[in-house]
Formats: sequence, structure tokens, C-alpha cells
Amino acid sequence: MENPANRPPEHLPETIQRILNFWIQRAALMVVVFSSTIVLGISTNESNAQTWIQRAKNAMGVERAGQKILHFRAAWADQQNYQSDRSYPPFFDAISAAEVWYQPSTGVEHVKQQLTFPGIEQPLENLYDSNRGVMLRGDRAVPLARSQLRIRNLNPWAVIYDWEHAENVSVEGESVYRDYPRIVLARKTEGGEQRLFLDGKTGFPVKLDYIEFHYLWGHRHIEYVYSNWVMAGKIEVSASAFLLADGAVEISTTTGTTELIDATGAPSMAMPAPVSPANDLPAFLQPRQPQVTKVGSGTYLLTNPGYTEAVTLSGDQLYIFDATQGAERARLDEEAIAKLFPGKHKINVVVTDLAWPHIAGVRYWVAQGATIIAHKAAKPFLETVINRRWTLQPDLLEQRRATTSLHFQGIEQIYKSPDGAVTLLPIDGIGSEIVLAAYLAPDHFLWASDYIQTVDEPTAYAAEVWNAVQRAHLQPQQVAAEHLPLTAWKVVDDLNSAAK
Repeated sequence: MENPANRPPEHLPETIQRILNFWIQRAALMVVVFSSTIVLGISTNESNAQTWIQRAKNAMGVERAGQKILHFRAAWADQQNYQSDRSYPPFFDAISAAEVWYQPSTGVEHVKQQLTFPGIEQPLENLYDSNRGVMLRGDRAVPLARSQLRIRNLNPWAVIYDWEHAENVSVEGESVYRDYPRIVLARKTEGGEQRLFLDGKTGFPVKLDYIEFHYLWGHRHIEYVYSNWVMAGKIEVSASAFLLADGAVEISTTTGTTELIDATGAPSMAMPAPVSPANDLPAFLQPRQPQVTKVGSGTYLLTNPGYTEAVTLSGDQLYIFDATQGAERARLDEEAIAKLFPGKHKINVVVTDLAWPHIAGVRYWVAQGATIIAHKAAKPFLETVINRRWTLQPDLLEQRRATTSLHFQGIEQIYKSPDGAVTLLPIDGIGSEIVLAAYLAPDHFLWASDYIQTVDEPTAYAAEVWNAVQRAHLQPQQVAAEHLPLTAWKVVDDLNSAAK
């Protein structure tokens, strides 16, 4: 009888054969991935990380581009989950038709795009490098906030340039992502640690991965995924790229025609000198000290460059209209309110609209024991916001979670406060469903949420607010909103009466 130990592998039982084949393939892959100098384990020294980056450059053909400019057209769909007409899908997209010039030798990217937004078309022009971005407005260069630089990360050529020129890149290890083993590089940035996944077989970039601190959600897992690589002459580009936040796609881009051109055929690739230091957040989210404007005997506006809010005292109860920008803005509001209305009062925060920047301070007020008043349909989303765990950077609500809960009052019909001074009314237009406005009778003042933004021309939003006021038989004399200063109601009335 033949000794089983002498049988060739093809005579082994099928299961054992598959296991053996797997490890044979695995060993071959390890040789390819780590070269003949590393059989087991992964070196974490910087030169090895740079070797992997060079493999990525070779795979894409960066050296073959020489001093040429990478020129392509792309379409971007930027999901507006933070400001759609509902807090749940489907969300509308801001669509951009873009033309991009990228200079591999300097890492500078020049982007011209035609943005299509509901009812709006707008041309935009930006420049990016490894550290900053600017928006070009004629002869001016306006610095972009760091949180607005995410478009650059959709271009893996630019990402590889940034990692090549970073000082602290190391090999973290190996991880299976999208069904295959990937080599994971790591580096530290001002925003925290980032991880770059490279395909072990070919070297192509597969994913950029990091944790993003967020004004509403505390932190989110951000992934930029690169796929559908196509050949364009001597180079290869990712024809599809995606930004995912907590696993959901927020931006998708599809790249069309791609070519290498001479620098003379491109717009300027020179980054302008910085006008001012970049902020982490865009201006509308920066929680600057609010300025106080008196509306009447018991009502005030709290305004900073991003948002206006309103506050009134009705009997022994404070009504705060909207809580924008985040916990720091809410704290500054609280300080201002304490000076306007000394003493202890029951606090009600009226959430008129669910756009993420409009409710970013709600968690702070819940932690302070405030009652949240909103449209009844807003409750599920507000519960999601309140229940979100801020484990990496615990905010006040997270610190008080064991003793704090959401006190919610839902509104579906016109609501009046016990003394009749405050009226809350659903606007209920087709574009303003589950949105509230507020009328403060002692001051003949209307708080229009975010739904009157201009009085220069008729708008659908303003018309819906005006219709709601007519239905409720209210007679305001003044109006303000999150982006509208204190204005005579007659201006709004005349504008909409003439449009009828």
C-alpha cells in the first residue's frame, strides 16, 4: 500500500486541498506584497511606507506624467442630508459639472465647477494644495475652512501626493477591505490619525479612512473609496470615487474624459498667498459672540455672522427660538439671556426647522433641562440626535446622560402659551412642511424660522410664511429670521400682496 505521506497534493481530500491551496496562494501574495526581504510581519519604518507610496505612484503612472497637467471632467453629486426637506431619505443632491486640472509635480489642484442647486445655478472656482484651499472670487482669494477641503480627497492622485510629502507616515499593518487584503498606512494630521489602504497586489489606492469630529454627531467615520480605474494613455485614474460618512454615501463623483496636457493649456496653478488663517469650520458654523438687538419689551434677537436666534420671556417661562451652531453658541446665548432675564425660569427651546446647523445646540439645552418644542414629526430625528453617543469628546449632554432625558412637546396645530403671549404655527406650505413659525403678541413680532431669507424679491418660502400668517389671522408689525435682520412686516406684506 502506498504511504499517504508520499501522495502528491492533488490526491488529498478536497477540503484539505482547498486549505492547502489557500495557504499556497497566501504565501505567494505575501511575497508579492512584502517583497523577498519580508516573509512574515510588516516593517513599520518610514522608508517601507514610502516604498508602498512609490508603488501606488507607479500603479497610477505619476512619473509617466512628468511635468504635464492631469486634466479631466467630472460630475459630483453632493448629498444634502443636512438640509433636505426631511431628515430621512431621499435627500436632494447639489450637482456639479466640474473641470479639474491637477499638477502632479506640485500637488496643486484647480477646480472650476457649475453648481446646480434647487432653483440656483452658480459657477465656482477653487484651488487646493496639501495644506489649504481658496475660493477665487474675481481678484480675491477667500480661504476655505479645513472642513471644506474634502473635494481634494476625492482625487487619489492628490491624496498620494499628500502622503508622499507628509513626515510621519508608517505602515500600520494589513486589513481585508472590499474582499481583499490591503496594506494600511497611517499618519497623524491636525484633525487626527488617517489611514490609507493600498491594494497589496497592485499598489493602487483603495481607501482613505479617518474619524471626523462633527458639530452635530460628535464624530463620524469618514471613508473615501476609489474604484473603476481606467487607463488614459500612459496613466490610470479612478473613474469613480465616493465619500462615505458612517457607511452612507454623501458625495459620489464620476470622472469622464481624462488627458495629460501641457501647463500652457491650464489655468494658473499657483496658490495665492493666504489672506487669513483657515478656520476649522466655515463662517456660518463659527460660534462667535452674539450681538443683542431689542425687538420689544420682552423680546430680543441674538445675532452673529452665521445665525440669528430669538428669545422672549412669557410669564415665568423663557422661549428660545432655535439653537444653532453648537454647544459653544448655546453657552454664549445662555450667558446673554441670563443678563437680559435675571433669575430662574423654565426654559423652552423651540426647534422650528431640522437642518443640522439649526439644531446643533439642542443637546446643550437638553443637558440644562430645557423642554424642546417642535413639530410632532420632528421627534424621531431629535431623539436620534439626543441618543447619539459622543464617546470620543463627551459634550455636556454625554457627561450628564445618566440624569438627563429629552422632554419633548410636539406641535401639529396652532399652539398658544398659557398666557397667550406666544403662538406657534406650522407654516405647512409644500416647501415648509414640519416647519414652525412663532408670533409674539406683546411685541407684534413674527419669528419666521429660516423661511424668509430675503425681501428683495418674492420667494416661495416667504410666500408660504405669509400665507400661514393670513390663515392664522395674525397681525405682525416686525419680522426676523435666522438670516433676516429685524424688518418691518409691511415689506413682506407688500411683496407678497403684489405677487398675488
